[in-house]
Amino acid sequence: MDDKQWVVKQPVLKTMLKLGLPIGVTQALQVVYNLTDMYWLGRLGREALAAVNATWPVLFLIIAGLAGLFQAGLALVSQYWGAGDYRRSLNAGGQLLFVAVTTGIPLGILSYMAIPFFLELIGIPAEVREGAVIYGRIFALGFPIFGLMDSILSIYSAAGDTLTIMKIRLIGVSINIVLDPIMIFGLFGFPALGIAGAAIATLLSDLVSGMISLALLSSRGVKGERLKKDDLKLDFSLIKKFFKIGLPISISSLSDAAGFTVLTGIISLMGSSALAAWGVGDRPFSLLEILVGSILAALSTIIGQNLGAENFGKAKEAAYKAILLATGITSVGVFTLIALRYEVARLFIPSDPEVIQHASDFILLMGPSIVFFTMLRAAYSVAQGSGHTKPVMYITILRLWFLRNILAYLFGPGPLSLGVKGLWAGMAISNVITGLIALAWIVHGKWLKPVIKD
Repeated sequence: MDDKQWVVKQPVLKTMLKLGLPIGVTQALQVVYNLTDMYWLGRLGREALAAVNATWPVLFLIIAGLAGLFQAGLALVSQYWGAGDYRRSLNAGGQLLFVAVTTGIPLGILSYMAIPFFLELIGIPAEVREGAVIYGRIFALGFPIFGLMDSILSIYSAAGDTLTIMKIRLIGVSINIVLDPIMIFGLFGFPALGIAGAAIATLLSDLVSGMISLALLSSRGVKGERLKKDDLKLDFSLIKKFFKIGLPISISSLSDAAGFTVLTGIISLMGSSALAAWGVGDRPFSLLEILVGSILAALSTIIGQNLGAENFGKAKEAAYKAILLATGITSVGVFTLIALRYEVARLFIPSDPEVIQHASDFILLMGPSIVFFTMLRAAYSVAQGSGHTKPVMYITILRLWFLRNILAYLFGPGPLSLGVKGLWAGMAISNVITGLIALAWIVHGKWLKPVIKD
């Protein structure tokens, strides 16, 4: 069997397991880092936790345009790879790498200047805003580095080499975990940088692992296929495909990011305790990313390569089996977290009863809706592998702008005035409705057409 074509030729479940296990380990490491980050920042107080939660939607809003590039990159790299055109596959990967890094520089500068304005615009409380500006501005300096990392890892993933991704991420996460307490609290002679230390630790760890990944791709390559200098020269036929596939996802991501920025403002109307509780309550659900995320990441590669090889039945089989596995795992995890919700909340912020209560309510009310959100995430993976991205754009816009933000405001600080519980209930309803719509799109099957044939 041609080792380069194993994704196309092996059974779906075996392929999903072989691709997904290294991704699962990778995501487990990332979750450990995220939880460690929240743990140390929680020791600084609710303002530190709220600052990070307030910054992320703004950063997401600014860099959302890049999301379409990575989606298009994975679709093209995986489909050319499945079709056996390895040189064209790496050429598409080179275009992704070049565009991601070069656009990361101006986006970083834009973010640095715009963050204070956006935080003030959405009404982040003054006691939170200063820390959010510090964290966000330092993080923005790393956009070219993050673009380098994400594009190279997309190439490896699309080609079916998730073991190398695991090794690269292990290096970065290990550095991050070690640096976090040192830079936040000033250990071993380092100055105590507080919230700035968390951002600097992330920046340094991704810089090291990004340079290692670039060296590997250009020397050893992926399955023997190396990235060459010529792959970085602009190929306008591929760039055109990037925009055709990626633009709907970029619009979707911009809408998503803008919607979350507005949502942050809505939650801020309920005070810093609600904002901090949002982060504390949401983080434990990231534990489910370990298995669910690995299944869905594997699904994108399986669909992309099988569509490239014109194995349409196998692509559809992979989508159905992935949904069953992902929603089953999510259900077990969600109801476990609900049973332990108070203990989970106390783990992150043990000395603030108000935040503990709000976070526990978040887990209780939002938890069941995460099962439906998993269906939507499966649709993202199908779109990413197939390159058919417009339907996901429409669903995303519906979810945040016509459902989540309106319902969260109405039930929370708005006319119905149900308080913080109302916020969480409105957010949960949006997940249920759009998850069912996403499932219907997958079953309908219009995505079963390779975009490299256009």
